[in-house]
Amino acid sequence: MKNRIIGAVIGVAAVAAGAFVGYKVATDSELRGRITRGAQDMYKTSKKKVSDMTEDVAVRTAQMTKNPKINQEWVSNQWSNIGY
Repeated sequence: MKNRIIGAVIGVAAVAAGAFVGYKVATDSELRGRITRGAQDMYKTSKKKVSDMTEDVAVRTAQMTKNPKINQEWVSNQWSNIGY
């Protein structure tokens, strides 16, 4: 019985926290802007890291993350470096 009460309290607290965060993101344009800029910065940083990779590192990273886009971006970057 005690575990159920504790579980219910934790569940209610999680829902309340989620609702607060959702409300804050929905109503605060400055916060949305910071989140958007942060996501864009992470994307640019990732893209720069891909361009600095060697072929071996790009292949291993793509295999580990199961993300073939890493290889595609690396190859595309190599072609653009030689002028195609």
